[in-house]
Amino acid sequence: MRSKKRADNAVRFFEALKHTKSPFYGEPFELLPWQLQIVRHVYGTVNKRGLRTIRYVYIEIPKKNGKSSFCAAAGLFHTFADNEINGEVYGCAAEREQASLVFDVAVDMIDQVPALMERAKLNLSKKRITDKKTGTYYQVLSAESYTKHGVNLSACIFDELHAQPNRELVDVLQTSMGSRSQPLMLHITTAGFDRLSICYEKYDYALKVRDGVI
Repeated sequence: MRSKKRADNAVRFFEALKHTKSPFYGEPFELLPWQLQIVRHVYGTVNKRGLRTIRYVYIEIPKKNGKSSFCAAAGLFHTFADNEINGEVYGCAAEREQASLVFDVAVDMIDQVPALMERAKLNLSKKRITDKKTGTYYQVLSAESYTKHGVNLSACIFDELHAQPNRELVDVLQTSMGSRSQPLMLHITTAGFDRLSICYEKYDYALKVRDGVI
């Protein structure tokens, strides 16, 4: 079922953020049509208990369509607005440098919103943002430098899935979602070419869900 209130709350949070790059620096982060559709659908689809029912999202989008900003905004939503106590939000990519790009955008967004600045504890050396109110944190992970076990994921923003060297990081994080009430794994990527990759597997699965095969 759909909850207009939940969808509206998510849209309101995303659009309270600010752009971080010229020529739009400081302007409201008004969601593009494709972003708005995803936010309303993902965060507004709930069960009778009011919990999100969508667990996995696959987005394939060309470059220069606001992917990094959308990833950062989603990471901040799950860190500050998802009402998760001691949640664990991960920003992932194949390389730490790529994952850090989204983290840096998130930090710049926080710097422009006083309410978030007041609640945020930043550890830039460890690439971690902590919500002092709930204990939820946003942490950068990469396929080349992550702790494989012991995570209790509440949300994951997985950037450039097509660049993953193998499926290990994806599988570890996916299996760590079991103890949360409404976890979310969001894969977002530009197009790849390897039909043996984890990205193509997720792409193929998404098509089958879309087409009613699964």
